[in-house]
Amino acid sequence: MVLHADGNSFYASCEQIYRPDLRGKPVAVLSNNDGIIIALNKEAKACGIKRGDPYFKVRDICDWKGITIFSSNYTLYADISRRITSIYMEYAPDIEEYSIDESFLFFDDCNWSIKDYEEIGFDLKRRIAKEVGIPICVGAAPTKTLAKLYNKKAKEHGGVFVYNPREVDALLESVDCGTIWGIGPARAKKLQLHGIKNALMLKHMPLCDAKRLLTIQGFATVQELNGIRSVEKVTREKKDIITSSRQFSIKVYDMATIECAMVEYAEIAVERLRKQKSECQAVQVTISTCNYYSDDTDSQYSNAAIVQLPRLTSYTPDIVNAARLALPYIFRQGYGYKVVMITLLEIMPAQYQGWLWIDPMEDIKKKRLMDAVDEITKVYGRHSITLAKSWTVDGWQMKREFLSPCVTTDILVVPGVR
Repeated sequence: MVLHADGNSFYASCEQIYRPDLRGKPVAVLSNNDGIIIALNKEAKACGIKRGDPYFKVRDICDWKGITIFSSNYTLYADISRRITSIYMEYAPDIEEYSIDESFLFFDDCNWSIKDYEEIGFDLKRRIAKEVGIPICVGAAPTKTLAKLYNKKAKEHGGVFVYNPREVDALLESVDCGTIWGIGPARAKKLQLHGIKNALMLKHMPLCDAKRLLTIQGFATVQELNGIRSVEKVTREKKDIITSSRQFSIKVYDMATIECAMVEYAEIAVERLRKQKSECQAVQVTISTCNYYSDDTDSQYSNAAIVQLPRLTSYTPDIVNAARLALPYIFRQGYGYKVVMITLLEIMPAQYQGWLWIDPMEDIKKKRLMDAVDEITKVYGRHSITLAKSWTVDGWQMKREFLSPCVTTDILVVPGVR
C-alpha cells in the first residue's frame, strides 16, 4: 500500500502556526518580490481571490475582506517540511518526498487491513497537528496515482481515505479524467473526444490506445488505475547545472550594486553545489533589464559571459572572484537592471585532484573553511556568515514587505515565554 500525505494550504498553514490569532481567518502568501498570490487557505478562497492573481490588482479586495498577506518565507516552509518528514519516517519503511508539502509513504511488505491504514492515517494527522501545527490529509491505495486521488477525496472522509477494492470503481466513475494525476485538462479533453468521459472508462481503456493517445505516461496511468505499480519512485539526482537568481526590488543602474547582489547569489549557488558533494569548472554571469514587453526597445538589454576556472572547485571565494571578472565585460551604463543570475557549469562529483600539482595543505584549508561555513549557516541560518562584498550596498534586495520571522531557524526571533 502507498500513503499519500499532503499538507492543507501548506504555506498559509505554516504562517498560521505562530499566529494563533489567524486561525480560521483568511491568509494568502505572495511570490518573490510580492508579485502574485501563490498560496491561500480556504477562508481566503471564499473571499473571491485565487492563486495566480497579481497582488496589486486584488490589494483592495484583500484589505476589504480582512485577508492577512505574507511574503513567501521559504526558510520557514522548508524547516516545517523537514519536521513533518521526520514524523513520516517513524511510520514508513520507505518514503519519497515528492514536494515541500507532500510525500509518499510506502508499506510494501505490510499485509494490513483497511482499518489498520485508517488508524495510521488518523494517527499521522493527530501527531502532525499536535507536534508541528499543520493540518494534513492522507490517501491510501495500492499505487501512487490512486493514492493521490484518494488524498483529494480525503477531505470528504474526515481527512483520511483508504482504498477499498469493492468501492474503487464507483469512485472512479464519479471522477473526471482531468482530476487524475498525470492527465490534466488538455489530455482530458482529448480523451473526451474519444468517448472516455470518466476515470473508470480510462481504467478500462486498452493499453495500446492509452499509449497512442497519451504517450507512455498515459500508459502508466491506466496501469496504476488498475492497481499495477507503474510510476517509479522519484530519486533526487545531482544537478548538472545550478542556478541562483532573484529579481531586484528596484531598477539598478550601477555596477557596484549588481556586483553586491551577484556575490550573494554566487554564495547561494556554491552552497547548493557543496550540498550535493560536487564541484564546478565554469561560472556564467547573466544580467538583464527584464522589460521585454516594453515598447521602448532602447531600454532593453541582457547579456551573459562564462568564465572557465583553472580546476574543479567548490571554494566560494574562487568562484565569486571568477564571476566578478565577468561582470565588467557585460555591464553597460544607462540601463536599469532587474536581474543578475549566477549559473554553475561543468559540474562533476567532488574528487581528489592531486595530479594537478596543487599544494594538498592549501586544499585541506579551503575544505575545512567551507565545512565550517556550511555548519555555521546550518545552525544559525543563511547570512550568519558571508563574504563582506555582499553587504557593501543595500536597497536592491528582493521586496518582502510582509515577511514573517523565521522563528524555527533564527535564534534571535524565537518567541519568548514569560
